[in-house]
Amino acid sequence: MIAGGIDPGKKGALVVLGPDHAVLAWWAADHPEHGYVRGKTYLPATMRASLAGVGDLDGPHLVGLEVQQAYPHEGRSSCFTTGFGYGLWEGLVCGVGLPYATPRPRAWQVAVLGPSRLVGDERKARAVKYCQARIPDLPLTWGRRRKPHDGLADAGCIAAWALQEMCKARPPAASQPKGAQ
Repeated sequence: MIAGGIDPGKKGALVVLGPDHAVLAWWAADHPEHGYVRGKTYLPATMRASLAGVGDLDGPHLVGLEVQQAYPHEGRSSCFTTGFGYGLWEGLVCGVGLPYATPRPRAWQVAVLGPSRLVGDERKARAVKYCQARIPDLPLTWGRRRKPHDGLADAGCIAAWALQEMCKARPPAASQPKGAQ
């Protein structure tokens, strides 16, 4: 099973996990060498290449693409940018032909991190701790960066959510009644 998680923001990421939360690939939007955002501009060709690599991996796939929404206190250009990034990712996922689901942030947070009343930065810190414990091969810092990349942590958690969803959809073979085909 191959699961991808996408946090579509300009400081977001794409994380690809295999069984047992093994990191197969990752891309952070603002990574200085391998990122898909430069300044304020998305790089669709880089984004598509990363997704095409996911499609080349063997096994059933599911990509979790976090739903984005604008809030009343945000400006028009911020709302446009939020929708643009989300729509760009959704179009690329469809174009590559990968199956995907669009969980709301609260849905994947409750499923992966458990229920809580945390808000804002506290939720981000919880996602970072989850990734450090359950996905230790995911590099949340690189180069001179000291603060963990919360967009990468969110994408890792969304990929973990996608793995959970795939397991729900495919009951283990051992649970099949004998003789059933």
